[in-house]
Amino acid sequence: MKIVTVVHVHLNRIGSTRGGFGSHKRLTTYAEASDAEIETLRDLVISIAEQNGEAPGSLNDLRHERQSGHPPQVKVFNIHAPSTSFSEPYAYCEAFPALKADNRIFKLEELPS
Repeated sequence: MKIVTVVHVHLNRIGSTRGGFGSHKRLTTYAEASDAEIETLRDLVISIAEQNGEAPGSLNDLRHERQSGHPPQVKVFNIHAPSTSFSEPYAYCEAFPALKADNRIFKLEELPS
């Protein structure tokens, strides 16, 4: 058993970087990360998006944004297509410590002492 960092990733608009308001793919998944730093989370979002159909390199301008409506531990990432603005962010995610045992992952929660 070991303690790992797990990220719950929500991708809202895979395919939207091409522009327009057509149908975009949504995906929610969990992934292991080396840490919970903003740059690590951004790279993870890009990797998952590209594995699921986003054009390679199209998320080079993906930015971390502070956005109301999300708790502070939730990190929001956004990018706008040419001549198009969207009302929801491209992605948001939350990193948390977890226990990994035999390829099973258990979310850990610190209790007040």
